[in-house]
Amino acid sequence: MELGYVLHRWPFQETSLIVELFTAENGRIRTVAKGAKRAKSPWRGILQPFTLLELEYRGRGELQTLTRAEVSAPLLPLSGKMLFSGFYLNELIQRCTGPMQPADELFSAYQAALAELSQLSQSAPSAALEVALRRFEWALLEHLGHGFDWQACAHTAEPIQAQQRYGFIAESGFVQQADGPYLGADIIRCGDGYWDIEVPLSLLKAVMRQALRPHLGATPLKSRSLFSTGTGSIGTGQ
Repeated sequence: MELGYVLHRWPFQETSLIVELFTAENGRIRTVAKGAKRAKSPWRGILQPFTLLELEYRGRGELQTLTRAEVSAPLLPLSGKMLFSGFYLNELIQRCTGPMQPADELFSAYQAALAELSQLSQSAPSAALEVALRRFEWALLEHLGHGFDWQACAHTAEPIQAQQRYGFIAESGFVQQADGPYLGADIIRCGDGYWDIEVPLSLLKAVMRQALRPHLGATPLKSRSLFSTGTGSIGTGQ
């Protein structure tokens, strides 16, 4: 038995669903839930995003057969901006991670992000939501092996200087650049690993967007359209 969440699902044949799951032990897993669309299916209404499930599945290859799914914790009460943000996290996992790869730390970061989103009200400052998303994006980069140093230049290992300006290179880090968009003092403020609403959020968002771009590819994120049509842009994806 594993604990996990539904990332996405879509119809399969007449009565079944393809359900993409996310667990700590095996990361992203694609399963077929046979008969899940039938009126009397025990899974009807259960296979929803943002509900912690007890899961069992079996099979060979990348498409497994779901054999058990029971609610372990209630559906998190996400709505509006928080719901769109949850879909953004799910899409990042789908787009950036490979199938059947352990993801203990990323799973913990995902749970922490969902818990934080569930505690934010619709009237909460946008900065609080931004910080929650940036923390998860950083955890994702570290999971992918592409975390970078906030305290030193990528190519020289020299400490970031507060009065100097810097550019950023994806999968590498910060580089000194006379007309660079980022001030060293702002980079240093982000480098202690403790991000709150007092850090330069515009820098964090811009850097995370650059850092994630190679992993997301050229196709626009579907979840981003929810922000643009409903609440304004929050995620860093294209």
